[in-house]
Amino acid sequence: MERDICRLLGDLAGRLPDDFRTELGHRLADGHVIEVAHAIVFAAVASPAALSEAEAGLLISTLADAGEDTGLARAVRPAEPARAG
Repeated sequence: MERDICRLLGDLAGRLPDDFRTELGHRLADGHVIEVAHAIVFAAVASPAALSEAEAGLLISTLADAGEDTGLARAVRPAEPARAG
């Protein structure tokens, strides 16, 4: 789970501010996986940072597995899939 969230942080480059992602990386390294998952959800709702359906699903499952409320994570609207042009 921690590895998946770490990968997600890397994938969010350009969608979340670099300093925010760096701080979340430090929190993740300190073992705060659930805190980081919540922070990404909050940022996705507030910005809104576009998350893929898989990224949103990862956050939902991470929070659910920890017994956390997933209501806000379920409200994140996934990004539209890229269309071939």
